[in-house]
Formats: sequence, structure tokens, C-alpha cells
Amino acid sequence: MIGTLNTENKLSNLLSNIHDAGYSDGLEQFLKDNLEYEYRFKKMEGSIAFRLNNEYNSRCLVINSDLGNIPENLSQTFDQVYSLETDNEKSLIQKLRFEGNKIHNIKLVKSEDQSLPFPDKHFDLVVLNGIKIKNQNNHFGSELNDYLKEIKRVLTKNGCLCAGVHNKRGLKIFEREIGDDKNKKNFLSSFDGYKAIFNSLGFQVKSYWVLPSHEKPHYSGNIEDDVSLTWFFQNFDKKFSVGKKFSVVGKFLKTLNPKTRRLLVKQFSPSFLFYCYSDKIPENLEDMIVKNTGLKSLIQNIRHSKIMYILLDKFGEPKKILFCKLDKYDLKEKIFPIKRIFPDMQDPDEKITIENWMSGEILDPLNNNDVYLTMDWLTNFQNNTMSELLSPEEIEEETNRLKHDLSEIDAMKSLPYEKWIEEYKQHINSIKIRKTAVHGDFQVRNILVDRRNSSVNVIDWDWRFQENGNPIYDFIWLATNIMMLPNNTVDEFQSNLIGNGKATNVIKIIKETMKKHFQHDLDFIKLQRFMILRFITIKIKDGTLGYLLYIEILKILSESNT
Repeated sequence: MIGTLNTENKLSNLLSNIHDAGYSDGLEQFLKDNLEYEYRFKKMEGSIAFRLNNEYNSRCLVINSDLGNIPENLSQTFDQVYSLETDNEKSLIQKLRFEGNKIHNIKLVKSEDQSLPFPDKHFDLVVLNGIKIKNQNNHFGSELNDYLKEIKRVLTKNGCLCAGVHNKRGLKIFEREIGDDKNKKNFLSSFDGYKAIFNSLGFQVKSYWVLPSHEKPHYSGNIEDDVSLTWFFQNFDKKFSVGKKFSVVGKFLKTLNPKTRRLLVKQFSPSFLFYCYSDKIPENLEDMIVKNTGLKSLIQNIRHSKIMYILLDKFGEPKKILFCKLDKYDLKEKIFPIKRIFPDMQDPDEKITIENWMSGEILDPLNNNDVYLTMDWLTNFQNNTMSELLSPEEIEEETNRLKHDLSEIDAMKSLPYEKWIEEYKQHINSIKIRKTAVHGDFQVRNILVDRRNSSVNVIDWDWRFQENGNPIYDFIWLATNIMMLPNNTVDEFQSNLIGNGKATNVIKIIKETMKKHFQHDLDFIKLQRFMILRFITIKIKDGTLGYLLYIEILKILSESNT
């Protein structure tokens, strides 16, 4: 009860901030002190229905829409989105959010009882973001049964109910979401319980595991596809390399046989995604991918601005990696093959792209050998793409543009960013470096280390790639990313900054490599301040809120002169 009241008070404070300062600035002020709420304003976290894209994407309904992630996400793929949320404060926050983000195809609706105020066969998709009932003692009682019948009534012939639900037996190793519903309790049942009630209503059901939860659907796949389950379990500790508890679970999962594997997922997956069709099951985006590639086993990975698919052959070997833009699909799209050869590294402007799978495991940021291999790759890449000197005029132009962009960010006003930019400008002018190709998002998750061949592959070349850019960017951004691991926190960054953190030795390797590569004694703090300032403006252009964490990092760097 105390947690619920605390959440209600915080949402009230958020609304007060928004009314005083406007949506963007009010949310920014709120998240400064409540970063644990940040994921509830990330559009990417509303991607649970992306794979259902098909030619019938006209009108959809989101039930229990919380603070608006799912409606905002679906506004890119549907003509009309209806958002139903019974909590008045959440509804008002959504209204201000959509107005602030200039989204005009979302309509807010309310329904206090179990009936839905819509005609029959009205929606191509209904998303149920958690099941909530008043009486948890009757899990399969008439109230829930009638409510699901109402949902089925409003679905078109080819329509689908997408239900993202918690598992009452789910593993608790993943972070718990913020519980804040003050009117009803969440209905938490098991896989078999959910499946039984959907089947009893005549739905055609396809079921998916999702991790870490349906509120954060970062990885998901078909529960009945043992090929993808096997590969994911074998690589579990690599995909979730953020702490010892994940590594222990990953090692255990590798030992299971197919039957036990599926049973374990159904028993202990933290959340499930059920896709329930009112009549026949139409072809969707994933079906189209399978048909066009011949690879039947898929694992979906949600990224900030795109959806990634890992495609495996029948033997469980990853063969292709496919990227989809967050967009509307009619299944007539072509899959565009990519072969990255410099200078053609950046993703082409196509809705769906595919390239060969790159071998390797995600960089272990505490493994010295992994970091040495990564430094070798980066220095070789820069040596092979080196061009003319970075001119004083180019440095002046970039620093002036950065000052302008930062001047429009309210959270920066308390920091001496103009002084830091001038310090950077003087320092970088003294180094006399040559421009090289720049990845632009050179961080742990985008670096694959193949330890068998002592080689490195780099993925996710998006719009931040530069054919001729500042080579210091990739070094500093990787170091900053490592300094914040494993939990992406300010405390971990600070401990590594003062030399007693877990990544201290690794940061020394990066600094020594930079000194040798650039043949200059570099002021790491001045460079890092500038790169973080630059990154903040990129995050804002990306439409994400993660920059607030980096403002806290800057406050620590402002106190450091080493």
C-alpha cells in the first residue's frame, strides 16, 4: 500500500511539473529524481505487437495503456490508435505526452465497467497490457471470461488480441516493475491457466516467451520453437552479461533437453506474450520473413530505433541478422541485402535489411584480452580509413553547433558546458589528429569478440556512422560505456573514475592505446566531458530520455581535474 501511495504521489508531482514547465521540461525535471520511471516513457518498450504487422493495420485498441509506451509505438504502424486507461492521472499524462510529441492519431478513451464502448468487429488489433481483475480468488471466473468475450467481440475477422501478461511463477532475477494500480490488482496466472482460458473462448493462440518482461520486451521468441530456445539458452549469459546471477542461470539453461526446456519456460518465464486470433491466423511480418529467407527460427531483439531479428537454420546455427524499421508494413516489402565494405558501412534507407551473421560473443568489458582485441580492431579500422587533418575550422564549427544545441536543453543550464567545450577545443587543436571513419555508437553490445579466431566484428552501423570524423569519439564512448557497467549506474562510473572500480585496468588499456595511437598525452577528462555533451544531444535527437543519466555523470566529471 505504501508503494502504491508513493507512486500516486510521484505521478501527481509529474503532472504538476508538466503544468508548470510544459511536457518535455516537466518530464525532464521529474526523471532527474526518479530515473527508475524512465522505461515507462520509452517508446521502444511498447513493441510487444510489432511482429503482428500485416496488411490489416488500420485500427487498434490498447487496454491498460499505462503512461503511453504502447500507444505511441503503435501510432507509427496503425492509422488509428485508441488508448484505454482507467486511471485519470495516467490518462492525463498520456494526453500531455502525445500533444508534446505532436502525435495526432491516438484517441484517449475511458470505460469504467467491463464493457467496451465500441461496435462489433471494430479493431484489427487489441493489446491487453496485463490482465487486471477485482477478485484474484477467482482466476477463471465469469468477470474475466466476460471481459475477454468483449475483446473478441470488437475484433475483426482477421483481428488479433495481443496479451502481455505476468507469470505468477516467473523468475524474480529480473528487476521488478513499478506496481501502481490503485483500483485493481494484477491478475497473475500461469502459462497453462492463460492458455486454457484463451482456448476456451475459441481463440487460435500462438504463445511467446519474453525477457526481461512484457513491459520491457527486449528479447522474445515462439515457445514451441525449440531451435531458437536452444540457441538463446546457450547464449543466455552472453546476451544478459550484466551480473553473476545471470551467468549462473545461463550455465544451468545450457544443460536442458528440449522437453525440459519448454517446460521450464512455461513454468518460469517472467512474462508471456499470447497472440490470440478471433478466426483464422493471417500472415504477419515474421511469416513473411520466414517465407523470403527460408529460415524458420527467429529471435526478436528490440532496439531503440529498430527491431532486430536473429535468424537460425534448422541446426540452430545463426545465419542472418535482419533489421526492420519501426514502420507500417503491408508484407509486400522487399528484404534488402547488405554487405558492408568501407565506405558503405551505414544502413541503407530501406525498411527491411539483412546481412550475414557475424560470429562472436558480446565483448566482456572486464576481460583484458577481449579489450586488447577490440583496441586492435579499432586502431586498424582507423588506420585503414585515415584521411586529412581535422582542421581548426571543423573543430570550431562542431563546438559552436554543440553549444547551440545544449543551450536549448534546460537541464544543462546548471553546468559550465561552455567552459568544457572551450577546454576541449584548445586541447583537440593541440593534438593535430587525422579524420577517420567513426562507428558512432561503439559500445559493448555492438562489439562481438570471436575468441576462437582472435577477431572482432562490429554491428549496428546506423546514422551515427561518419566516413570522415573525429577518431577520438569511438575510444571515449567505449570507455564511458564500460565505466558504467554492469548496471549502468553513476556509482559504478565514479568508482572507475577514481581508480578503484572493476573496470580500472580495462580503462588503463584504452588510455594506453589512445596515447600510442595518437602519439600524444591526452587529457581524458576534457575529452570525456565533450563526448558526453555531444552524446546528450544525440540521445535527444533519437527521441530517448537516457541523457538524464549522463547529466549526472557530467556532475561527477565537473569535480574531477585528473
